[in-house]
Amino acid sequence: MRPTFVSMGKHFGNLGKMYGEHRFALAPNEQKAYKGFFDQAFVKVFKTYVVDQWYYYIPQTIGAYLLYDWAIKTNHAAGRKNPADFANDQ
Repeated sequence: MRPTFVSMGKHFGNLGKMYGEHRFALAPNEQKAYKGFFDQAFVKVFKTYVVDQWYYYIPQTIGAYLLYDWAIKTNHAAGRKNPADFANDQ
């Protein structure tokens, strides 16, 4: 921008205009670090992964629990002694 007589009498912030560029800033003491954490971020993640996609993890969780329960029962039964084997002991 050329210095003209009109711009020479203006203050520094009013020398020229820039179109298409916007800058917004807040001072560090004016910012809220946890603004919207519980009502936006936490709820959005909960809704996305728990409510909307339950069919991805509920069947696997149920299957894993049934497999775990079967393995525990089988291990317990395999570790026990058969009382019929010791019926004739003295």
